[in-house]
Amino acid sequence: MGLALDDEIFSAESYNLNIPTLDGHKATQLDIRFSGSGSLDRTSEDDLALLEAMRIGAPVRLIVTGEISGKAYKLGTGDDAEFSYSCTVRVASVEAGEIALAV
Repeated sequence: MGLALDDEIFSAESYNLNIPTLDGHKATQLDIRFSGSGSLDRTSEDDLALLEAMRIGAPVRLIVTGEISGKAYKLGTGDDAEFSYSCTVRVASVEAGEIALAV
């Protein structure tokens, strides 16, 4: 049993994601930015272990709590200019998450 030419095997509509759009242009770059800082607790063993594990270039996993302080679109310059969309999080606190181990 064959498929007729109008039978749909693949639907591109399922990949139509809700990408931020401005003036009919979809963003090509999506960014989350952070402003501010969080203080660690010097009486917390988890926080002290986090500091001990922090080495230049070492991966680390953090839990950041904050609030959205801004959203923006930006068009780069040049031939390969990207149209980016970003949200900025104003950091209220930082917690030690699972420390990522180097492979």
